[in-house]
Amino acid sequence: MPRCRFATKRDAGISLQKEPFRLFFPAGILASIVGVALWPLLYAGWLDFYPGEAHARLMVQGFVGAFALGFLGTAFPKMIESPSLTWPELAVLLSGNLGGMIAIALGHVTAGDGLFVLTWVSLLGFLSVRLAFLGQDLPPPGFVLAGIGLFAGVTGAVMLLIQRINLPSTFERSLAQLLLYEAFILCPIAGIGGFLFSRFFTVTSTSVPEPNWNREAFLALAVGAAIIGTIIAQASGWARSAPAARAAIIAVYLIWHGVPLRFRTSQGTLSTMLKIAIGCLVLGLLLSGLSVIYSVALKHILFIGGYGLLILAVASRVAWGHSGNIHLAEGTRRSLRFIVGIVLLAMATRVVADLIPAIRVSHHVYAALSWVIATVIWSAAALRFVAIADRDG
Repeated sequence: MPRCRFATKRDAGISLQKEPFRLFFPAGILASIVGVALWPLLYAGWLDFYPGEAHARLMVQGFVGAFALGFLGTAFPKMIESPSLTWPELAVLLSGNLGGMIAIALGHVTAGDGLFVLTWVSLLGFLSVRLAFLGQDLPPPGFVLAGIGLFAGVTGAVMLLIQRINLPSTFERSLAQLLLYEAFILCPIAGIGGFLFSRFFTVTSTSVPEPNWNREAFLALAVGAAIIGTIIAQASGWARSAPAARAAIIAVYLIWHGVPLRFRTSQGTLSTMLKIAIGCLVLGLLLSGLSVIYSVALKHILFIGGYGLLILAVASRVAWGHSGNIHLAEGTRRSLRFIVGIVLLAMATRVVADLIPAIRVSHHVYAALSWVIATVIWSAAALRFVAIADRDG
């Protein structure tokens, strides 16, 4: 039926059910600020527990976890053409995420791990019901690889909970941490990134051929199995070769999907930001296997320059796109240049802190402050758009 030309056009409002990233992105930024703030609080004498474990959990389960919840909760129902998440479902996910972060920030890591497992098992259940019974389409085949990563992360957290009761072996402890801190994040980055990165960050419109779903899904399954295999190998003692193999697998998978090739036609600061993030991700994996003693320090190239920059880049694109400001993803953005520079400074400062013990305390503090400054700038440049609706719907 034709629309009356005298009818008043109604602007589309914000729907938190259809776009839960508007809830989870701010929660993720808050979790990351609290996570890095634990170190200055410790050195100032205001913290009564050593925050090493709590810091890692807040950054992975809080920062990365919240952004992943927001992205998947928004994108997955749209991709399979199913109903959006309901308010009770969102309440479970948001309360579980926030409750876990509060528990961890107070030093109750076990409670945080339990809430993390509850939150992600719930999300996997909600999305599985939609895929099996309510969806009209299949997700992109790369989501098979993403699913492997999510199951791996939950498995790692469950293992860490069990290890609170039974003293673990070195293999069990290492495997649990690798599943949570790496497989949980790397598999979704590769699986979803192979599908989305080129579409997100190529300015000019390019036709992307429709993949053979079964073939691509089998490839994603094989890549996921290979990544888990390298993690088991690393936990078994292959500390040097396994991370390099994992980096090679992820790089080849992204190259197979043409991500670096399409970056050649990409323009703008946001595209450069993503390129740097992928470079840090691969470099961090490669370097972390070179030295067992400095492995944790070198992994911060992966954690800060890889995970951190990549999440901020993709989240910028999501926030701008869903607010009707997609033009901001193109061209030069001075704010993003500052963010990239400050995040890389935080990364370098955190790595050097462990390499030179004499400056460890001061550089922990500098790295934490650098990350906070970068997230404050990013909040002004991109996060504020989560409160703005797309006027065109």
